[in-house]
Amino acid sequence: MTPLLRTAIAITLLAVVGCGGGTTDVSGKVTYQGKPVVFGTVLVIGADGIPKSGPIQPDGTFRMSGVRIGPAKVTVSSPPPPGSVAAAPRAKVGRDADDERTPADANTPVSPEVAKGWFPLPEKYSDPDKTDLTAEIKAGQPLEIELK
Repeated sequence: MTPLLRTAIAITLLAVVGCGGGTTDVSGKVTYQGKPVVFGTVLVIGADGIPKSGPIQPDGTFRMSGVRIGPAKVTVSSPPPPGSVAAAPRAKVGRDADDERTPADANTPVSPEVAKGWFPLPEKYSDPDKTDLTAEIKAGQPLEIELK
C-alpha cells in the first residue's frame, strides 16, 4: 500500500469516526455566592452542539448522561419552584408567549425546605447567548459550578 493511499484511508476513517473523545456522564454541584442552588436545571452544550440537561437536587447536586467530552458552554436556570410564593402565575411575554408546554412536574409543589431555600439567580446564567460559564468536560471528573 502506498503512503498516499494510507494517508487517504486514515483521513477517511477520522472523518467517519470523528476526532472526539466520546461522551461521559457528568455530575457535580452548583452554588451561588457559596450557597447551594436548591432548584432548577443545569444545561451543558457540548463540543458537538448537543445540549444535555439535568435537574438540580435540593443539595445543589446534578447529574446528566451523554455529554460530549471537551469544551462546553454551561447554563443554570432556577425559576421559582412550583408551590412557592415566588411562583405565582405571571403573564407570558416575549419569545415564550406562545409556548404553552410545561414539564410534567412543573405544577407539583416542592418541599417546604426547597421553597424556603430558593433564591433567584442573575438571568444571564440561564441564557446560552449571555452566559459566561464554560467548562472542560472530562470523563470521571465532577463539574463544580460556582456562580458569583
